[in-house]
Amino acid sequence: MKFHTEILKLKTEKEMEFIDITNQINPILKKMNIKEGFVNIFSRHTTLAIKINEFEELLIKDLNWLMNRIAPKRKRYMHDILQLRKNCPPDEPKNARGHLRSMLLETFQTIPISNSKMNLGKYQRIFAVETSGPREREILIQIFGE
Repeated sequence: MKFHTEILKLKTEKEMEFIDITNQINPILKKMNIKEGFVNIFSRHTTLAIKINEFEELLIKDLNWLMNRIAPKRKRYMHDILQLRKNCPPDEPKNARGHLRSMLLETFQTIPISNSKMNLGKYQRIFAVETSGPREREILIQIFGE
């Protein structure tokens, strides 16, 4: 059994953003030469999710709309009242919206590998979903198999 771990670095540009990272994972998989196994894609952040869905422009607009309905800008959030939080650094970002959106999403996805390729469906793509950007992010890619 082979194991490989690699960090994918990402710089997001917007507060809420869907970034297709599928083509950044394929080269990592290819150099490992694993025929059958799994790839685990894990966000090292509480406000960056990892999701599988279709990459279609109008769907992305709908997803942004949904996330803004779930956590609207004009709402007052307890997490953002920094003076109420214990041990909170003064430069802490006000990012309750990002945390609330991320709670509905996953921080990882595990994808089977078959015949040296990720076994994704025809329209499936892997997304890093930024919910509190822009920021520099790290995604842990772990590949294991034979």
